[in-house]
Amino acid sequence: MASTDSPWQTIIAAALLGSERQPFQPPIAPGQLGQVLSQLCGRSTEAALLSAAATVTLHHRVGWLPETQAPDSIEPVQPDDLPRCNPLAARYLQQILQGQYSSLLSEWLEKAAQTEQRVPEMLLPALLDKGRQQRELRALILPVLGHRGRWLAAQNPDWSYAIALSTETDWETSTPAARLLYLQDLRSHDPDRARELVQATWSQETASDRVKFLETFRIGLSLADESFLESALGDRRSKEVRRVAFDLLASLPDSRLCQQITEHTCRYLSLQDGKVPALKVLLPEQLDKSLLQLGLELKPSTAVNSTLGEKAWWLLQLIGATPLSTWTEQWQMSPQAILKMTQSHEWQTVLLHGFVLAAKRQKNAEWLEVIFKRCFREPDLSREIALVGLSIEELFNMLPAASRDDLLIYLLQIAHTKIKDSLTIWLLRYSPQQWSVDLAQLVLTCLEEQISATTNFSNSDWELRATLKEFARFIPVSLIPEVMQLRIKLLDHTAWIQSIDDLLTLLQFRYEMTQSFEAGSRR
Repeated sequence: MASTDSPWQTIIAAALLGSERQPFQPPIAPGQLGQVLSQLCGRSTEAALLSAAATVTLHHRVGWLPETQAPDSIEPVQPDDLPRCNPLAARYLQQILQGQYSSLLSEWLEKAAQTEQRVPEMLLPALLDKGRQQRELRALILPVLGHRGRWLAAQNPDWSYAIALSTETDWETSTPAARLLYLQDLRSHDPDRARELVQATWSQETASDRVKFLETFRIGLSLADESFLESALGDRRSKEVRRVAFDLLASLPDSRLCQQITEHTCRYLSLQDGKVPALKVLLPEQLDKSLLQLGLELKPSTAVNSTLGEKAWWLLQLIGATPLSTWTEQWQMSPQAILKMTQSHEWQTVLLHGFVLAAKRQKNAEWLEVIFKRCFREPDLSREIALVGLSIEELFNMLPAASRDDLLIYLLQIAHTKIKDSLTIWLLRYSPQQWSVDLAQLVLTCLEEQISATTNFSNSDWELRATLKEFARFIPVSLIPEVMQLRIKLLDHTAWIQSIDDLLTLLQFRYEMTQSFEAGSRR
């Protein structure tokens, strides 16, 4: 390389000076380069200069060697302890990953985990990419990757969420995404260990990571977490950390925070004697210093609540952190009766928002169900509860699975809600689990009745027809014969036949996909 520096400088100098001022003489160079350059002497000055430049440039390129670097040391993958799923199940997964029935990916992953089978090697990259794109799938992907899948994830930073954490060193050095997913999984089966890991590195974590790690405590939350959450409540570095810690402690009715707040709340909210029970409300004149230390806020925290006066805001926070059992036991009244007393009350907004916030935090199924039914009957109430960050759809999904099915049956059968209603379609379409046989049969009956009564298409008909195929994710596959009967009964309603055929196709695919796991697995 160095031997060509001098010839190249000679060529540059000649070019800058110009061939008219000084005739160009090809530079002298050692070896074969010099032999080629010497052959240019008989050419014109311009041709010799350009040819020499081209020759030396080519010589530079031919002589260049790329930098070398020692290969990374990659640990060999361990043998898998899970059997590979059989080719038939793999074929269904491949179709799903290619986008043909992408809505069924969660169900395939759940079925593979239930039967303790892993994803075949050739489909691992596509599946890991899905997890990169859709965070909600990650917890379902991890159990079916096997050792090879986790090993492969370690080779690509985009798949770091799937790296296995097995030691405390892994916990301290892995990526934030991998640590967060690991915590979420650990909280589901060993919350004490998860808490210990967070405690060990808490002081070194960034404020945003501390908030994310605290949010995982919603999984498996118990009084065992109380002491740590109380320490987080005193975090001086982050208001958001304090807010999440307060919210978590307020979700534990038996926590010291809830007990202390209850003492204050009972001073301002009581049952007024009389023929008709009524709520007596007093607003706090000032916010006790001890309540500020517990985490209550002086000023409304959101633009929505900024319409409330300070004292009303203080009372709302107190009610929202008081165990709901306080009122049902103390007043010997049902949630329905208590909520009824808030109607037309001077402080209806404060009371309603406070009770809804408490029900949301405590996941009290009885209260949530009463609130849901009222919201469905009173659209204005739905808008009210949205002000405390709880939509009617979120409220529905917070209910236990059995309650959700019972409520949908109530809406369709007792409240005579049309299946074409936009909210009903939403509740059916985004149900977090498969419908019960009773609910699915009722949906099919309602579909037959309401489609048979259709004369002219309305917007709700178009919405239902576009959504019908998605119902196949929730209908038990054992009801395929009933869906086929529905198609026969509605043959005269040609506008609906394609949608029903799409529903049947997806339902049949689900059945065959489920059956494929019964065919056995392979090592």
